Amino acid sequence: MRRAFIAFLLLVTLASPSVAEDDWHPYANPRFGYTVDIPPGFEMGLEADNGDGVRFHADDNGATLMVFGTHPPDGDFETDVAERIGYEKQADWRIIFSRVTPAWASFSGARESDVFYTRAIALCDGSAAYFRLQYRKSNLTSFDGVISRMASALRPSEECQPAAD
Repeated sequence: MRRAFIAFLLLVTLASPSVAEDDWHPYANPRFGYTVDIPPGFEMGLEADNGDGVRFHADDNGATLMVFGTHPPDGDFETDVAERIGYEKQADWRIIFSRVTPAWASFSGARESDVFYTRAIALCDGSAAYFRLQYRKSNLTSFDGVISRMASALRPSEECQPAAD
């Protein structure tokens, strides 16, 4: 009985969106030179006319994902992130976590029954790449693995790698 239970747990864990590997697909933005992995179940919407990015939507759980690049004023990545955090606060999001470094930033917030997580990276030409994932609080734990994978997969394209010392 114990083996059957463990096998069942393993099967459920491997089938969950937080760890499923097979259906992830890459998104590359040639205008800004970055890539990120898109989780299973997210359907691509219309891409921005100017090539900044794209929106995705998951019909099964209502989650939304925005992936985009930007040119921060004066190439100041940290100021750009601080301004975006300010915009979230103005939209009545309560910021529950933020960490900003010169190379990357992460912040998240909550409002009513929703939460969001944003990850950003500075790119080699002074631009920045972001993703923002918004989902229901009731799905919080099921998105932990998704966020972890996306955060590690958001990276500059090969043309925008730091020079080796």
